[in-house]
Amino acid sequence: MMMCSATSVFAAEPDSKTNTLNYQVTSRYDWMIHSAIDFGADAGTNHTVDRTGNQVKVLKNVIPEGKYLNISVKGSGANDAFTVDNGGSEVLNYDVSDDNGAVGVNGNVLSIPAGTNTATQNMGFKLNTTKKSAEDAGQYNGRVIYNASVGDKNGGTTSGGSGSTGGTTEGGSSGGTVTTPSELKTLDIEGTKYVVLEEREKNQVLVMTASSIGDKVFQSTNRTDGQNANTYEGSDIDKYLENKWYNGLSSTMKTAIQSTNIKQASYVFYDDHESMQETGPKGQVYNTINRHVFLPSLSEIGKAVDLKNPDKVKAFLNGDYIWTRDSYQACNTDVVCLDAYNGCINNFFLNDTHEVCPAFVIDLSHVNYSVVK
Repeated sequence: MMMCSATSVFAAEPDSKTNTLNYQVTSRYDWMIHSAIDFGADAGTNHTVDRTGNQVKVLKNVIPEGKYLNISVKGSGANDAFTVDNGGSEVLNYDVSDDNGAVGVNGNVLSIPAGTNTATQNMGFKLNTTKKSAEDAGQYNGRVIYNASVGDKNGGTTSGGSGSTGGTTEGGSSGGTVTTPSELKTLDIEGTKYVVLEEREKNQVLVMTASSIGDKVFQSTNRTDGQNANTYEGSDIDKYLENKWYNGLSSTMKTAIQSTNIKQASYVFYDDHESMQETGPKGQVYNTINRHVFLPSLSEIGKAVDLKNPDKVKAFLNGDYIWTRDSYQACNTDVVCLDAYNGCINNFFLNDTHEVCPAFVIDLSHVNYSVVK
Protein backbone atom coordinates (compact mmCIF):
# COMPACT_ATOMS: atom_id res chain seq x y z
CA MET A 1 0.00 0.00 0.00
CA MET A 2 1.34 3.36 -1.01
CA MET A 3 1.33 6.20 1.52
CA CYS A 4 1.08 9.85 0.37
CA SER A 5 2.31 12.67 2.57
CA ALA A 6 1.00 16.28 2.30
CA THR A 7 3.48 19.14 2.29
CA SER A 8 2.33 22.55 3.53
CA VAL A 9 3.30 25.52 1.37
CA PHE A 10 3.47 29.01 2.96
CA ALA A 11 3.53 32.26 0.96
CA ALA A 12 6.52 34.40 1.76
CA GLU A 13 5.73 37.53 3.80
CA PRO A 14 6.84 40.82 2.18
CA ASP A 15 9.72 42.67 3.81
CA SER A 16 7.88 46.00 3.72
CA LYS A 17 4.31 47.18 4.19
CA THR A 18 2.83 50.64 3.66
CA ASN A 19 -0.28 52.63 4.49
CA THR A 20 -1.42 56.15 3.81
CA LEU A 21 -1.67 59.21 6.06
CA ASN A 22 -4.09 62.02 5.29
CA TYR A 23 -4.37 65.68 6.31
CA GLN A 24 -6.48 68.32 4.60
CA VAL A 25 -6.03 72.11 4.64
CA THR A 26 -8.93 73.96 3.04
CA SER A 27 -8.09 76.94 0.86
CA ARG A 28 -9.71 80.07 2.30
CA TYR A 29 -9.04 83.74 2.85
CA ASP A 30 -10.71 86.71 4.49
CA TRP A 31 -10.11 90.36 3.75
CA MET A 32 -11.69 93.73 4.40
CA ILE A 33 -11.72 97.18 2.84
CA HIS A 34 -12.13 100.68 4.19
CA SER A 35 -15.40 102.57 4.43
CA ALA A 36 -16.73 105.11 1.92
CA ILE A 37 -14.52 108.03 0.90
CA ASP A 38 -16.01 111.48 1.53
CA PHE A 39 -14.18 114.28 -0.30
CA GLY A 40 -16.27 116.92 1.45
CA ALA A 41 -17.91 119.82 -0.35
CA ASP A 42 -17.22 123.02 -2.29
CA ALA A 43 -13.44 122.75 -2.65
CA GLY A 44 -13.41 125.18 -5.58
CA THR A 45 -11.87 124.92 -9.03
CA ASN A 46 -8.41 123.57 -9.87
CA HIS A 47 -7.92 122.00 -6.44
CA THR A 48 -7.01 118.57 -5.14
CA VAL A 49 -8.63 117.00 -2.08
CA ASP A 50 -6.59 114.30 -0.30
CA ARG A 51 -7.97 111.44 1.75
CA THR A 52 -5.32 109.20 3.32
CA GLY A 53 -5.18 106.51 5.98
CA ASN A 54 -7.68 104.13 4.36
CA GLN A 55 -6.65 100.51 4.67
CA VAL A 56 -7.12 97.23 2.85
CA LYS A 57 -6.43 94.30 5.16
CA VAL A 58 -5.93 90.58 4.65
CA LEU A 59 -7.13 88.86 7.82
CA LYS A 60 -6.51 85.25 6.81
CA ASN A 61 -4.62 83.77 3.87
CA VAL A 62 -4.62 79.98 3.49
CA ILE A 63 -3.95 79.22 -0.19
CA PRO A 64 -2.00 76.62 -2.23
CA GLU A 65 1.78 76.62 -2.06
CA GLY A 66 3.41 78.77 -4.72
CA LYS A 67 0.29 80.91 -5.20
CA TYR A 68 -0.47 84.49 -4.22
CA LEU A 69 -3.56 86.27 -2.96
CA ASN A 70 -3.80 89.31 -5.23
CA ILE A 71 -6.00 92.32 -4.52
CA SER A 72 -6.45 94.86 -7.29
CA VAL A 73 -8.38 98.11 -7.53
CA LYS A 74 -10.45 99.83 -10.21
CA GLY A 75 -13.05 102.56 -10.51
CA SER A 76 -16.65 102.62 -11.68
CA GLY A 77 -16.15 105.03 -14.57
CA ALA A 78 -15.84 104.28 -18.28
CA ASN A 79 -13.28 101.52 -18.84
CA ASP A 80 -12.97 101.17 -15.05
CA ALA A 81 -11.63 104.70 -14.69
CA PHE A 82 -11.24 106.36 -11.29
CA THR A 83 -14.03 108.92 -11.65
CA VAL A 84 -17.06 110.43 -9.94
CA ASP A 85 -19.86 112.20 -11.79
CA ASN A 86 -22.91 114.34 -11.08
CA GLY A 87 -25.31 112.16 -13.03
CA GLY A 88 -24.88 114.36 -16.07
CA SER A 89 -21.90 115.14 -18.23
CA GLU A 90 -19.55 116.52 -15.56
CA VAL A 91 -16.93 113.88 -14.64
CA LEU A 92 -14.15 114.39 -12.10
CA ASN A 93 -11.06 112.21 -11.84
CA TYR A 94 -9.42 110.97 -8.69
CA ASP A 95 -5.97 109.45 -8.23
CA VAL A 96 -5.29 106.32 -6.18
CA SER A 97 -2.06 105.50 -4.38
CA ASP A 98 -0.74 102.99 -1.87
CA ASP A 99 2.43 102.75 0.21
CA ASN A 100 4.43 102.13 -2.97
CA GLY A 101 3.13 105.14 -4.92
CA ALA A 102 0.53 105.69 -7.64
CA VAL A 103 -1.79 102.82 -8.56
CA GLY A 104 -3.24 102.47 -12.03
CA VAL A 105 -6.63 101.12 -13.04
CA ASN A 106 -6.78 97.39 -12.20
CA GLY A 107 -3.40 97.70 -10.54
CA ASN A 108 -2.44 95.40 -7.69
CA VAL A 109 -2.34 96.86 -4.19
CA LEU A 110 -1.50 93.61 -2.38
CA SER A 111 0.11 90.37 -3.52
CA ILE A 112 0.46 88.02 -0.55
CA PRO A 113 2.31 84.69 -0.94
CA ALA A 114 1.09 81.41 0.52
CA GLY A 115 2.43 80.98 4.02
CA THR A 116 1.87 84.64 4.93
CA ASN A 117 -1.35 85.01 6.87
CA THR A 118 -2.00 88.75 7.21
CA ALA A 119 -1.13 92.00 5.47
CA THR A 120 -2.19 95.66 5.45
CA GLN A 121 -2.00 98.27 2.68
CA ASN A 122 -2.60 101.98 3.22
CA MET A 123 -4.60 103.62 0.45
CA GLY A 124 -4.71 107.28 -0.54
CA PHE A 125 -7.25 109.09 -2.72
CA LYS A 126 -6.89 112.51 -4.33
CA LEU A 127 -9.87 114.16 -6.00
CA ASN A 128 -9.12 116.61 -8.81
CA THR A 129 -11.80 119.29 -9.02
CA THR A 130 -12.92 120.84 -12.29
CA LYS A 131 -10.56 122.94 -14.41
CA LYS A 132 -13.42 125.10 -15.63
CA SER A 133 -13.93 128.59 -14.25
CA ALA A 134 -16.76 127.41 -11.97
CA GLU A 135 -17.88 124.13 -10.45
CA ASP A 136 -21.10 122.43 -11.57
CA ALA A 137 -23.40 121.93 -8.60
CA GLY A 138 -24.73 118.50 -7.78
CA GLN A 139 -24.07 115.30 -5.86
CA TYR A 140 -21.06 113.48 -7.33
CA ASN A 141 -20.90 109.74 -6.93
CA GLY A 142 -18.62 106.91 -7.89
CA ARG A 143 -17.20 103.69 -6.51
CA VAL A 144 -13.76 102.29 -5.92
CA ILE A 145 -13.88 98.52 -6.40
CA TYR A 146 -11.40 95.97 -5.05
CA ASN A 147 -11.08 92.46 -6.46
CA ALA A 148 -9.32 89.46 -4.91
CA SER A 149 -7.94 86.47 -6.76
CA VAL A 150 -5.60 83.55 -6.15
CA GLY A 151 -2.98 82.83 -8.77
CA ASP A 152 0.48 83.90 -9.86
CA LYS A 153 2.05 86.98 -8.32
CA ASN A 154 0.28 90.19 -9.39
CA GLY A 155 -2.13 88.33 -11.64
CA GLY A 156 -3.90 85.12 -12.61
CA THR A 157 -7.12 83.95 -11.05
CA THR A 158 -8.35 80.67 -9.66
CA SER A 159 -11.00 82.04 -7.30
CA GLY A 160 -12.00 85.38 -5.94
CA GLY A 161 -14.38 87.93 -4.53
CA SER A 162 -14.80 91.66 -4.77
CA GLY A 163 -15.96 94.56 -2.69
CA SER A 164 -16.56 98.26 -3.17
CA THR A 165 -16.70 101.25 -0.84
CA GLY A 166 -20.35 101.63 -1.68
CA GLY A 167 -21.08 99.30 1.22
CA THR A 168 -21.96 96.29 -0.94
CA THR A 169 -20.35 92.96 -1.60
CA GLU A 170 -20.44 91.78 -5.17
CA GLY A 171 -19.27 88.68 -7.00
CA GLY A 172 -17.16 86.27 -5.02
CA SER A 173 -16.85 82.53 -4.63
CA SER A 174 -16.22 79.99 -1.94
CA GLY A 175 -12.54 80.85 -2.15
CA GLY A 176 -12.81 83.91 0.06
CA THR A 177 -14.95 86.53 1.72
CA VAL A 178 -15.06 90.32 1.69
CA THR A 179 -15.88 92.33 4.78
CA THR A 180 -16.79 96.01 4.82
CA PRO A 181 -17.46 98.00 7.99
CA SER A 182 -21.14 98.17 7.07
CA GLU A 183 -21.48 94.40 7.46
CA LEU A 184 -22.09 92.71 10.78
CA LYS A 185 -18.94 90.72 11.43
CA THR A 186 -18.25 88.16 14.11
CA LEU A 187 -14.79 87.19 15.35
CA ASP A 188 -13.76 84.02 17.15
CA ILE A 189 -11.15 84.85 19.78
CA GLU A 190 -9.97 82.03 22.03
CA GLY A 191 -13.13 80.06 21.29
CA THR A 192 -15.54 82.88 22.18
CA LYS A 193 -17.52 84.77 19.54
CA TYR A 194 -17.60 88.57 19.51
CA VAL A 195 -19.65 90.93 17.34
CA VAL A 196 -17.68 93.84 15.86
CA LEU A 197 -19.49 97.10 16.64
CA GLU A 198 -16.85 99.45 15.26
CA GLU A 199 -13.48 99.21 13.53
CA ARG A 200 -10.88 101.68 14.70
CA GLU A 201 -7.31 102.54 13.76
CA LYS A 202 -4.21 100.41 14.38
CA ASN A 203 -5.90 96.97 14.40
CA GLN A 204 -8.28 98.01 17.18
CA VAL A 205 -11.97 97.06 17.14
CA LEU A 206 -14.85 97.66 19.52
CA VAL A 207 -16.56 94.32 20.14
CA MET A 208 -19.23 92.86 22.37
CA THR A 209 -19.84 89.22 23.21
CA ALA A 210 -22.13 87.58 20.68
CA SER A 211 -23.84 85.70 23.50
CA SER A 212 -24.84 86.79 26.97
CA ILE A 213 -22.61 85.93 29.93
CA GLY A 214 -25.80 85.48 31.99
CA ASP A 215 -28.62 87.37 33.68
CA LYS A 216 -27.45 90.16 36.00
CA VAL A 217 -29.03 93.09 37.80
CA PHE A 218 -27.87 96.59 36.93
CA GLN A 219 -28.03 97.79 40.56
CA SER A 220 -29.44 95.72 43.39
CA THR A 221 -29.71 98.35 46.16
CA ASN A 222 -30.15 102.08 46.57
CA ARG A 223 -27.02 104.15 45.97
CA THR A 224 -25.33 105.56 49.05
CA ASP A 225 -23.03 107.93 47.16
CA GLY A 226 -25.70 110.47 46.19
CA GLN A 227 -25.81 109.33 42.56
CA ASN A 228 -29.02 108.43 40.74
CA ALA A 229 -29.78 104.73 41.06
CA ASN A 230 -29.41 104.24 37.28
CA THR A 231 -25.91 105.77 37.12
CA TYR A 232 -23.56 103.32 35.41
CA GLU A 233 -20.36 104.54 37.10
CA GLY A 234 -19.94 102.55 40.31
CA SER A 235 -23.05 100.42 39.74
CA ASP A 236 -23.14 96.73 40.60
CA ILE A 237 -22.80 95.73 36.96
CA ASP A 238 -19.94 98.19 36.39
CA LYS A 239 -18.00 96.76 39.34
CA TYR A 240 -18.71 93.18 38.29
CA LEU A 241 -17.53 93.63 34.70
CA GLU A 242 -14.41 95.69 35.44
CA ASN A 243 -13.28 93.57 38.34
CA LYS A 244 -14.55 89.98 38.36
CA TRP A 245 -15.36 89.35 34.68
CA TYR A 246 -12.32 91.14 33.26
CA ASN A 247 -9.98 89.44 35.70
CA GLY A 248 -11.39 86.07 34.68
CA LEU A 249 -10.10 86.49 31.13
CA SER A 250 -6.82 84.99 29.95
CA SER A 251 -3.61 86.97 30.32
CA THR A 252 -3.44 87.24 26.52
CA MET A 253 -6.89 88.80 26.34
CA LYS A 254 -6.15 91.21 29.18
CA THR A 255 -2.99 92.35 27.42
CA ALA A 256 -4.86 92.89 24.14
CA ILE A 257 -7.85 94.76 25.64
CA GLN A 258 -7.32 98.53 25.55
CA SER A 259 -8.38 100.73 28.44
CA THR A 260 -11.10 103.01 27.02
CA ASN A 261 -12.82 106.25 27.98
CA ILE A 262 -16.62 105.85 28.01
CA LYS A 263 -19.58 107.99 29.02
CA GLN A 264 -23.17 107.27 29.90
CA ALA A 265 -26.09 108.88 28.05
CA SER A 266 -29.76 109.29 28.89
CA TYR A 267 -32.88 109.00 26.72
CA VAL A 268 -35.94 111.23 26.96
CA PHE A 269 -38.13 108.62 25.26
CA TYR A 270 -37.10 105.06 25.97
CA ASP A 271 -38.36 103.86 22.56
CA ASP A 272 -36.68 106.61 20.52
CA HIS A 273 -32.94 106.21 20.00
CA GLU A 274 -32.74 109.75 18.60
CA SER A 275 -33.83 111.30 21.92
CA MET A 276 -30.38 110.91 23.50
CA GLN A 277 -29.27 113.51 26.05
CA GLU A 278 -25.92 114.01 27.75
CA THR A 279 -27.47 114.67 31.14
CA GLY A 280 -29.41 112.20 33.24
CA PRO A 281 -32.48 112.46 35.47
CA LYS A 282 -32.72 115.77 37.36
CA GLY A 283 -29.97 117.23 35.22
CA GLN A 284 -27.27 114.85 36.41
CA VAL A 285 -23.96 115.35 34.58
CA TYR A 286 -22.24 112.06 33.77
CA ASN A 287 -18.48 111.66 34.13
CA THR A 288 -16.18 110.31 31.47
CA ILE A 289 -14.77 107.14 33.00
CA ASN A 290 -12.00 104.76 31.96
CA ARG A 291 -12.75 101.04 31.78
CA HIS A 292 -11.36 97.84 30.28
CA VAL A 293 -14.80 96.25 29.84
CA PHE A 294 -18.25 97.80 30.04
CA LEU A 295 -21.87 97.53 29.00
CA PRO A 296 -22.28 98.78 25.42
CA SER A 297 -24.19 102.01 24.86
CA LEU A 298 -27.19 102.28 22.57
CA SER A 299 -25.22 104.43 20.13
CA GLU A 300 -22.37 101.89 20.00
CA ILE A 301 -24.78 99.07 19.15
CA GLY A 302 -26.39 101.37 16.58
CA LYS A 303 -23.11 101.46 14.66
CA ALA A 304 -23.67 97.82 13.73
CA VAL A 305 -27.46 97.41 13.79
CA ASP A 306 -30.27 99.52 12.33
CA LEU A 307 -32.19 100.28 15.52
CA LYS A 308 -35.14 101.56 13.49
CA ASN A 309 -35.67 98.11 11.97
CA PRO A 310 -37.38 95.74 14.44
CA ASP A 311 -36.57 92.64 12.40
CA LYS A 312 -32.86 93.45 12.39
CA VAL A 313 -32.91 94.19 16.10
CA LYS A 314 -34.66 90.88 16.81
CA ALA A 315 -32.14 88.98 14.66
CA PHE A 316 -29.25 90.71 16.41
CA LEU A 317 -30.57 89.98 19.90
CA ASN A 318 -31.44 86.35 19.11
CA GLY A 319 -33.99 86.14 21.91
CA ASP A 320 -32.04 88.08 24.55
CA TYR A 321 -33.07 91.27 26.37
CA ILE A 322 -29.72 92.97 26.88
CA TRP A 323 -28.72 95.82 29.17
CA THR A 324 -27.07 98.96 27.85
CA ARG A 325 -25.24 101.41 30.10
CA ASP A 326 -27.68 104.23 29.23
CA SER A 327 -30.43 105.56 31.48
CA TYR A 328 -34.07 106.58 31.05
CA GLN A 329 -34.27 110.29 31.79
CA ALA A 330 -37.80 110.32 33.14
CA CYS A 331 -37.07 107.91 35.97
CA ASN A 332 -33.86 107.50 37.94
CA THR A 333 -34.53 103.82 38.58
CA ASP A 334 -34.90 102.77 34.93
CA VAL A 335 -32.20 101.73 32.46
CA VAL A 336 -32.44 101.44 28.66
CA CYS A 337 -32.49 97.88 27.30
CA LEU A 338 -32.87 96.32 23.88
CA ASP A 339 -36.14 94.40 23.71
CA ALA A 340 -35.83 91.06 21.89
CA TYR A 341 -39.59 90.44 21.83
CA ASN A 342 -40.60 93.69 20.14
CA GLY A 343 -37.31 94.45 18.40
CA CYS A 344 -37.07 97.89 19.94
CA ILE A 345 -35.61 99.96 22.74
CA ASN A 346 -37.32 99.66 26.12
CA ASN A 347 -36.76 100.69 29.72
CA PHE A 348 -36.59 98.32 32.66
CA PHE A 349 -36.23 98.72 36.39
CA LEU A 350 -32.57 98.41 37.31
CA ASN A 351 -33.28 95.66 39.83
CA ASP A 352 -34.61 93.40 37.04
CA THR A 353 -32.32 90.68 35.70
CA HIS A 354 -31.44 90.85 32.03
CA GLU A 355 -28.76 89.48 29.75
CA VAL A 356 -25.28 91.02 29.85
CA CYS A 357 -23.06 91.26 26.76
CA PRO A 358 -19.78 92.94 27.79
CA ALA A 359 -18.03 95.25 25.34
CA PHE A 360 -14.40 96.31 25.03
CA VAL A 361 -11.79 97.60 22.60
CA ILE A 362 -9.20 94.99 21.61
CA ASP A 363 -5.99 95.16 19.61
CA LEU A 364 -6.26 92.25 17.18
CA SER A 365 -2.51 92.19 16.57
CA HIS A 366 -2.06 90.69 20.06
CA VAL A 367 -4.45 87.73 19.68
CA ASN A 368 -5.15 84.86 17.35
CA TYR A 369 -8.61 85.25 15.85
CA SER A 370 -10.72 84.14 12.92
CA VAL A 371 -13.68 85.66 11.11
CA VAL A 372 -16.79 83.57 11.69
CA LYS A 373 -18.54 82.80 8.42
